[in-house]
Amino acid sequence: MTDVLYRLIARLYHVVADYKYRARIRVLIARGLVIGKNVTISASAYIDSTYPYLVRIGDNCSLAEHVRVFAHDATTFKFTNGHTRLGKVVINDDCFIAERAIILPGVEIGPNVLVAAGSVVNRDIPPNSCVAGVPARVYAKFDRFIEKHWNQIQEGTVFEYSDLPLNPSKQIKAQVWQSIQNDGYAYKRGRAGRDPFTWNVD
Repeated sequence: MTDVLYRLIARLYHVVADYKYRARIRVLIARGLVIGKNVTISASAYIDSTYPYLVRIGDNCSLAEHVRVFAHDATTFKFTNGHTRLGKVVINDDCFIAERAIILPGVEIGPNVLVAAGSVVNRDIPPNSCVAGVPARVYAKFDRFIEKHWNQIQEGTVFEYSDLPLNPSKQIKAQVWQSIQNDGYAYKRGRAGRDPFTWNVD
C-alpha cells in the first residue's frame, strides 16, 4: 500500500513540475522570447524573465541543465544612479549550450556552436566554433569536432539507448567500463521517444 501511495505522489509531482515548466516557457514566449523549431530547453535552464523579448534562439538549439541566459546586467545599478545595462542575446541555429554555461547580455552565438559546460560567454562567438572557459574562448572548429566524433563512433563502442537504463545491471556497467578502458570513450545512440523539453517540433 505504501509503495502505491509513493508512486502516486511521485506521479503527481512530475505532472505538476511539467505543468509549471511548460507554463513558464509559454509565459516567456508570450512576453517576447523567440524560439525556432526543434529547440530543447531543459527544465532547470533560466532565460531572463525580465527581458525575454531581447532573447532569440534559432532552430535545432539545445540549452542543457542549469544554463543561464541574461539580457540585462545590473552590476552597475548601485554605482550609476540606478542604470542597468540591457543587451540582446541571439543564439543562432544549431547551437548546443552545455550544463551551467552562462550567456551574458550583448552577445551573438553561432550558428553551429558548442559551448562547453561551465563556460561564461561574454562576447560574440563566431560560427562553426567550439568554445570553453571563463571567459569562453574558441578551442576547435565545430565541423572538425563533429568529424572527429563521427570517426570515433565508427571505430569505437556504441550502446543503444535501451541498453543503458538508469540503473543498469552489473554486467552492463562492466561492459561500459571495459569499453572506455579500451577506446577511451563509448557512445550511446538515441533516446526513447521525443525529448519532453523540445519545443516547436515539426
